[in-house]
Amino acid sequence: MIRKIALLAVLAAATPAFAQTPPASGSNKVVIEAQRPEEAVRDFVAEIGANASPDGANLARWDRKVCVGVVNVTAAYAQKLIDQVSLVALAVGLDPGEPGCKPNVLIMADTNGDELAARLIKDSPKAFRPEPNGTSHLGRTQLRKFEKSNAPVRWWHVSQTVLVDTGQSAMEAMSVRVRGASRLRNNVREDLHHAIIILDTKRIGSVSFSSLADYVAMVALAQVDADADMREHPSILNLFNAEKGDRTARMTQWDLDYLISLYTTRGDASTAKAEARHIARGMMKRPSDGKAAQ
Repeated sequence: MIRKIALLAVLAAATPAFAQTPPASGSNKVVIEAQRPEEAVRDFVAEIGANASPDGANLARWDRKVCVGVVNVTAAYAQKLIDQVSLVALAVGLDPGEPGCKPNVLIMADTNGDELAARLIKDSPKAFRPEPNGTSHLGRTQLRKFEKSNAPVRWWHVSQTVLVDTGQSAMEAMSVRVRGASRLRNNVREDLHHAIIILDTKRIGSVSFSSLADYVAMVALAQVDADADMREHPSILNLFNAEKGDRTARMTQWDLDYLISLYTTRGDASTAKAEARHIARGMMKRPSDGKAAQ
């Protein structure tokens, strides 16, 4: 049990690692028959995203590099968890950090997730609700839900508004230079700044560790809505679903297609709705073509 944690210091000190092989995928295919594939994909994209940005801005993404740290997990399993998140990051076009990098994804385990969340928020409030400096999060109401969640896995993302052309913090830039008269693109985008993920070991139960690692990778690399209803979609996010959860399920082709499309879609779309359309189109162009690999 972790008694007290200066979370910002842990983000700087947790041990990361790097893995070099692609993530595993199965060969069985599941076809969505209740809806046309295009409709199912659009519904999936609309349901999964949780926007922590102000004024309905676009979804945030990691900017090129992601570095994973794990706390309070035995060394062998911590390494496996780090490796799998890094593998998926590599598959979607990100650069997993080398050993010694500063973690921006911090995964923490505890037998009492509520107690750990409350302690972290009390001890390191700025890690969850940074002072207004161009950073964004889901706000007080969602933070209370994060603290009191009964989920086996809970997560919190903080993003930062940056200039599209330079990657410089929009707050530091003080003013945003207008690129042109077109209304098709924004001058700013949202970059993920850090993510905090808590594994509640008493609530996780007898789930496959590989399945858990895939689940964690999904919520680490994208702003996933904790309340998203994935029961009608083939997704690793159903892992803990009482009705459809398969405790040995792996990341599906739809999950991977979503992540790849998210990271290949520009983050400066004119509106969040336009961005969602781009992501859905990107998924439809993927080889799975509306199917999911289990």
